[in-house]
Amino acid sequence: MAVLDISQSAIRRSTRLHLEIPVRIVARSNGASFSEPCYTTVVSAHGCGVVSPRAAAKGTKVRLEIDSAKRHTTAQVVAVVSLGGEPERWLLGLELEIPGNFWGIEYAPADWKLEEEPSQGNISPRPTKQTAATQRWKLTDISDGACYLESAMPFPVGTAVVVSIRAAQKECVAEGIVRASHPQTGMAVEFAQAPGLRQRVQELIGQLGSQREVPRIFVGRKERASASHIQGPAAIAPESSNEEDHLLELVRLAPSLTPEQFLENLRAQRLRRRSDPRIDIALPVLLIGKDVVGRPLDQRVMTVSISRRGALLQGIHGVPGKGERVTLARGTKKEDFLVAWVADDEAGTRIGVAAVDPETKFWTDVLETASNQSRH
Repeated sequence: MAVLDISQSAIRRSTRLHLEIPVRIVARSNGASFSEPCYTTVVSAHGCGVVSPRAAAKGTKVRLEIDSAKRHTTAQVVAVVSLGGEPERWLLGLELEIPGNFWGIEYAPADWKLEEEPSQGNISPRPTKQTAATQRWKLTDISDGACYLESAMPFPVGTAVVVSIRAAQKECVAEGIVRASHPQTGMAVEFAQAPGLRQRVQELIGQLGSQREVPRIFVGRKERASASHIQGPAAIAPESSNEEDHLLELVRLAPSLTPEQFLENLRAQRLRRRSDPRIDIALPVLLIGKDVVGRPLDQRVMTVSISRRGALLQGIHGVPGKGERVTLARGTKKEDFLVAWVADDEAGTRIGVAAVDPETKFWTDVLETASNQSRH
């Protein structure tokens, strides 16, 4: 409710980004006198929401500082909401006296109306040191459920982020979580489930393919208060993200792959050298492993579809953990696989698995037989 209260204030006049930026608030008016380190939860060209250990009356004039960037400006308190807790914390809505990109965000939303030459001298020049909020990002891969962003300073694995991609004068904003991080190279982000996001991403992919425009990217940390809903392994249900989303499958397997293995697979997909045709076929296989609480799984399950390196399985009694290793056996063949994703709904438990051995031949005979049959 606190965020909704803040959204009704003047800071709503421009696109808001949910970013956690360390700031300091210095108050010297309306009887208030304090200087406190705080952090933002949302920022815009017109203001911000700040979590503070102190309350301040509406109308209080404050000095807002970003110490790491040597920047400061003035603002006015327009909303005050108690967050409770012990000690008590407060959410303050601040309106900037001079609207603009005080936050120093490169490729900020179009409606921020950036000021190239501030009319007053209370905003210092942009810092020369590159920060996480101003660094350059390059989009190299994207699908309905995930993307890979090249950067010299990627965020750590597990970081909740908001990604803004602008192309053809349109903006697509998605929340997600970093599943793989490669220093000096980039990071893989799994998008969080959100109404309409899949359609917006598909439209963006269509625009990028037809316009051949280099998209402008902004990536920031997601505010801590709302990051928990995308921390889990099943942030996106396979039904909504499409079981043929190979990039998403790879991103979800990232914790079990070395950086070299992940990047090699990523390059193979990027160059369209994928040699994993998928066929729908029902085959009984023996699954051996453990469920999420450590109980043994040893049962016959059925394939829904298979590819050279993976399979979609159904009929599992118990839920294995994402990233866990399981063994599949059929006939004289026996091989280890990693669980890429898990779906547990009214249709039962289904899992997607990928072979540990990149040169696997576990399904070769079945795929060859199906290929021969298709020729006749």
